[in-house]
Amino acid sequence: MTNKVLLLILAATGLGWINAATAQTTAGEPCMFTEGVRYSQLVINSRINDFKANKSNAGFGVFDSQGNLIAEPNYSMSNLDYVPGLVAKAIIETVDYYKDNSMVDVRPWYYAIQYYANTYDIAQDGKEGKCFDDINAVKLYFKLQEMARNRFFDDSPYFTNDVTVSTANKRFADALVSIDIANTDYVIKESTLADAAGGWWHKSFYTDQMWCDGQYMGPALLAQMANEYSDYAAISDNDWDLITKQFTISWHYLWNDDVKLLYHAFTADPAGEAAEIWVGISAEPGSEIYHSAEYWGRATGWYFLALVDVLEQMEKAGLTATENYQTLHGYLQQLAAGIAAKQDAKTGCWYQLLNYDDSYVATSYNNTFSYTSSPVANYLESSCTAIFIAAYLKGMRLGLFDTDYTDLAKKAYRGFIENFMVADGIGGVHLVRCCKSAGLGGFAFRDGSANYYLMGQDTEPTSTSGDNFYTEGKVLGGFIMAATEYERLKDIETGIVPVKKRDYTTQSSYSLSGTKFSRSSRHGIYIKGGKKYCQNKE
Repeated sequence: MTNKVLLLILAATGLGWINAATAQTTAGEPCMFTEGVRYSQLVINSRINDFKANKSNAGFGVFDSQGNLIAEPNYSMSNLDYVPGLVAKAIIETVDYYKDNSMVDVRPWYYAIQYYANTYDIAQDGKEGKCFDDINAVKLYFKLQEMARNRFFDDSPYFTNDVTVSTANKRFADALVSIDIANTDYVIKESTLADAAGGWWHKSFYTDQMWCDGQYMGPALLAQMANEYSDYAAISDNDWDLITKQFTISWHYLWNDDVKLLYHAFTADPAGEAAEIWVGISAEPGSEIYHSAEYWGRATGWYFLALVDVLEQMEKAGLTATENYQTLHGYLQQLAAGIAAKQDAKTGCWYQLLNYDDSYVATSYNNTFSYTSSPVANYLESSCTAIFIAAYLKGMRLGLFDTDYTDLAKKAYRGFIENFMVADGIGGVHLVRCCKSAGLGGFAFRDGSANYYLMGQDTEPTSTSGDNFYTEGKVLGGFIMAATEYERLKDIETGIVPVKKRDYTTQSSYSLSGTKFSRSSRHGIYIKGGKKYCQNKE
C-alpha cells in the first residue's frame, strides 16, 4: 500500500469485514482510512492500558479471556474520573454490541471494565453534589450491570457478577443523592436571575455558572437513571421537567441564533467573580452580557450528545408526545444544522474554535498562563470531531433527525482516521491533536478568549512529538463511541448479522444480535436516498 502506515491484514472475519492492526512503522506516521477495518477493536486493543486524562495515567488492566489479570492497570488516580469513566462507558457499549459475535472475543474488555468499576469509587466531591464531572463515570455501570445480571460472562477471579451488580447499585444510589444535593444547594436562585432560576451550577465553586459540558455530565445521567436504575426515586415533582429545564435555561443564554452555535458557558451574575476574568461579560443595566465569548468544539459536542442521549431516554419512557420532548428535539435540529455548517469541507473534521478556520492565528496570550510564546493557528481538533460523529450517527440510528446526516458523518469518520490516527510505533495506534483541557475562570487565568483556547496553559493539544505524544481519554472515549456507531451502520447497510454465541434479550440493546426493541419506535432506522435501512422490524 502507498499510504505512510501499512495496515497489516491479519484475518478476514465471518462478517465480510477485516480486522487489522498497524505494522511496526515509525511512531507518528498517519493512517489511511481502509473500509472494512473495525477501528473500535483496533483502538481498544491499542490503548486500553495506555491513555491519559489530561496528564494523569488512566489505563485499565489487561485481562485474558478467563478474566485473569495479565497487565496491571496504568492508573494514577484514586477515584472514578470522568475521563476514564467515559472510556469505560464507550468500551462496555462496544462489548454489548459485539458480545454475540463469535468472531470477536470481547471478554478481556469486559473484565477490564468490571475490574475498574469494582475497584474505584466516586470522589467525595461527587457524592456531595459539588461536581457533576465526578459522577459522570456512573454511566459505565448501566451496560455493565445489565450484562452482569444476565450472567453473560463468567465470574472473574476478582469480582463475581453478583458483586458487580451490587457495586453498580451503590454507584447509582450515590449519584442520585449527589444530584439531589446539587438541585438544592448548587442552583441559580431567582433573586440572582429569575429566567435562570433552578439551573444547576457547573461545579460548586463555579457559582451561578452553567456550561455546555455540564449538560452531558448531569441531566443526561439523571435521564438514564430514571429509566434504568431499578431503585430510582424522583428528586422533584417531575424529574423530566427538571432535566428539560437545564437545557432550556442553558439554551436561552448560550444559543446564538445568528451564528447557529452555543457559547461555552454563561454566568447568571455578570457583576460577580466571572466578570473579573471572562472577556465580553457586561453587567451594564439594560445591556447585560451573560455568556462567554467563543464557541469551543468539545463543549458543543457534549451538549449535542447530551441532547441525543436524553431524547433516547425520553423515547424509552414513552414521552415523545410531551412538550419537553418536542422542545429538546427542536434544539437538536438547530444545533445539528449549526455544527454541520462548520464542518471543514476538505477533511470533514471540525476546528477547536468552531467559528474560525486555520486563518485565525493567536499570536499572544497572558505571559504567565500560556503554554507557548509561538503563534498558534486554529486547528482541526480530534475530540470534538469524534463526539460530533458519535452524536450524528447515534441520532440517525435512533431516528432523531429531520435531516439525513449520514454522508456528513461518514466523511467525518474517514477524515478523523486520516487526520488524527497515527502509528504508535509498536503495532498499534495513537489518537492525537486533542485539546487536553479548557475552561473558564477557576485557575490559570482562563478568560475564554479565542487566544486562550489556542494558547492557554491548560489547552495544549496532544501531538506526535515529545511528552505530548499520547492518547487523551476524551478523544479515545469519543472515538470508540463513534467507531462502534459507524460499524453498526455498516452492518445495517451490508445486511450483516453477527454470528451468535448466546441469545439474550436485553432491555436497552439495539444491536443486530437478535435482541428485541423494548417498544415500537423509530430506533434502528437510517434514512438514505429515500430508502430506509432497518435493524429490526419489531
